[in-house]
Formats: sequence, C-alpha cells, structure tokens
Amino acid sequence: MIVPQMLQVEDPPPIRWPNGAKCAVMLTFDFDAETLWLARDPENAKRPGLLSMGLYGARVGVPKILELLADFELKATFFVPGWTAERHTARCEAMLKAGHEIGHHGYLHEWIDPDYPDREVEALDRGLEALQRVLGVRPAGYRSPAGETSP
Repeated sequence: MIVPQMLQVEDPPPIRWPNGAKCAVMLTFDFDAETLWLARDPENAKRPGLLSMGLYGARVGVPKILELLADFELKATFFVPGWTAERHTARCEAMLKAGHEIGHHGYLHEWIDPDYPDREVEALDRGLEALQRVLGVRPAGYRSPAGETSP
C-alpha cells in the first residue's frame, strides 16, 4: 500500500493593513435612477408611477447613503449611467464633493446584445462623453449595466 506524503506548507505571513485595520472593504453603489425602467421599455417614459421608483433613489436614497458614508468617514464608488448624470447632476456632484469616485455604467443602463458589439461601443462612448461633459470626470472604472462582459 502506498501512502501519500503530506506536504509541509507554511502559513502565509499575516496581512498588515494600514492603521491597524483588520480587513479592507470596497463599497460600490449603482446610481441607476430611472434608467432601469427606461432601458427596458421606452414606453415606460409615459408611466410616472413606475419611474417614481427610480426617482425615489435619486431624491431620497442617494442623500441618505451619502450621509451614512460621511458619518462613518467612508469612501465609495458610485457607478453612474451617463443619462443619470445628465438628469441628476446635483446628486452626482454631491458624490464628487464628498470625495467619492464616479464609475462608468453605460449611458441608459443598456443590456447589450453580444451579436451587436457596435451598440456596446456606442453606449460606452455616449456614457463616457456625458460623464465628462456634465461632471468633468473621466472614470477609471467601468461596470457593465448587464453585469456581464463582452468577449
């Protein structure tokens, strides 16, 4: 009978975080506002009750999140579609003023069909242009609105 030998593996050295922290945490938020509904069906623009769900996030949710982050002296990344930056500019400016990062999140929260890569490029360019024009930022990060990446 052959008995496998156990490998002797040393424990890795402990990770030392700055200021004695025990771990690192990354906080991100998707500030989609009404784009979730508008991207799914353009007719939703005629349904104010439906759009009010996205508007609630802009009017109530974002200020509460910013207040909470400030209370705990935390920084976060907000992924923002270009359309949202154009229509909720003051909220986005408040994020920047508080020292948070703005990330690229498409233009209208498009779910891109992989059979049409040109549409993905268009959405990327349009969203990036809006963020630069409205907020004066060129984001370093991108989060796909569909939660996926193209090949």
